[in-house]
Amino acid sequence: MKTAGISLVEVLLAIVVTSVGVLGAAGVALGIGSQALRAAWDTEHALAGRNAVESLVRAGYAAAASHASAVDIGGRRFDVSLDVTAGSPRLKYARVTVSLPPAPEAELEIVLSRPRPLPAAP
Repeated sequence: MKTAGISLVEVLLAIVVTSVGVLGAAGVALGIGSQALRAAWDTEHALAGRNAVESLVRAGYAAAASHASAVDIGGRRFDVSLDVTAGSPRLKYARVTVSLPPAPEAELEIVLSRPRPLPAAP
């Protein structure tokens, strides 16, 4: 004997498959949101670090010194520290650290070199 319609097992299976799909889509949406937040933090950290590096370059080799400061970017106050060490008479190494809790710290290392004097004109 043939009966028309859908059985209870088929309905339950359809609900389970649909639930798995909806939960998977929700997980992807949450992952995208957290990655977007991380990208925003990385961008703001990079801007704060770039400002610090530009100040070192503007100051020049002789005036490059360790210090800490705060920078406002996007309405947030970042702590920026510069640790400058002399590697040789012609080189200085600078470590730029940018932090804004709860985001992880970002670090950048650069090398500053003393310009060589220009040769005398003939």
